[in-house]
Amino acid sequence: MLGSIPGSGMAGDPAPVAVAEAYRSPGRQSMRRFLAHKGARIGLLMLVAWLIMAAGAPHIAPYDPDALLGKARLAPSLTNWFGTDQLGRDVLSRVIFGSRISLTLGFVSVFFGLVPGVVLGLSAGYFGGWTDTLISRLIDAMLAFPSIILALVIIATLGPGIVNVMIAVGISSVPEYARLVRGSVLSVKAQPYVEAAWLVGNSSARIMFRHIFANINGPLIVFTTLQVGNAILVGAGLSFLGLGAQPPTSEWGLMSSEGRQFLQRAWWIAASPGLAILSVVVAFNLIGDGLRSGFDPKVRSR
Repeated sequence: MLGSIPGSGMAGDPAPVAVAEAYRSPGRQSMRRFLAHKGARIGLLMLVAWLIMAAGAPHIAPYDPDALLGKARLAPSLTNWFGTDQLGRDVLSRVIFGSRISLTLGFVSVFFGLVPGVVLGLSAGYFGGWTDTLISRLIDAMLAFPSIILALVIIATLGPGIVNVMIAVGISSVPEYARLVRGSVLSVKAQPYVEAAWLVGNSSARIMFRHIFANINGPLIVFTTLQVGNAILVGAGLSFLGLGAQPPTSEWGLMSSEGRQFLQRAWWIAASPGLAILSVVVAFNLIGDGLRSGFDPKVRSR
């Protein structure tokens, strides 16, 4: 029967579907797996909501974040959904405006860690020899300290401030990026297409970025997504300790610090920014988990 001939295209024949799936680009297949991940969709919706609030804060926030509305420590109500803080400022407005600072801190910190980490990891894995030894010893020395301790040391050197927090959090994540990229480069460097690129006369820079980096960016994308949430959390912790944003900035970590002495009488002052931090970190972790299932070859092969 014709229906039993592979590729005949008759109804019920799975061959055309399999062929179409095989010829679909890896990027589209990865994106389909990512969007099919329920947790990733939830995290993406949460992140988009925060990005919209951050971008439209002046239009979305009901009050000016620094305006004194009169009564301090007012409980949540229809007028002030998240209540007011110890100075009478609207907590909801400050949380919305604080999303701008916290999200910017997360993305900028990751940039400060990603770029030097990728360059160091590529150089160590590709060149090997004394280059690998020197960079690896530097990475090991930095990894000897927990990232928060390393960030504290950098802040102590640069001084408090939100920009210095971005730099400190970024630098403290450099060894993690470098170690990840170096390990990935070592597994890819011996592949035939890399040797072919070298034999036809490509420069080392072109081989590293065009042929090697392009094939190791899956795990890097996943780690970077997770690192944004971690950077926001570490940055908020530094501001909580008084080393980051300074009053009257509406930054989530600083707001939590200001409200901790009123936990028994006005819990909403510290709880509102704390829940905001939690929701953003959870969103990035859900997205990272979805990216891992969609883009990481080890997960895809299971």
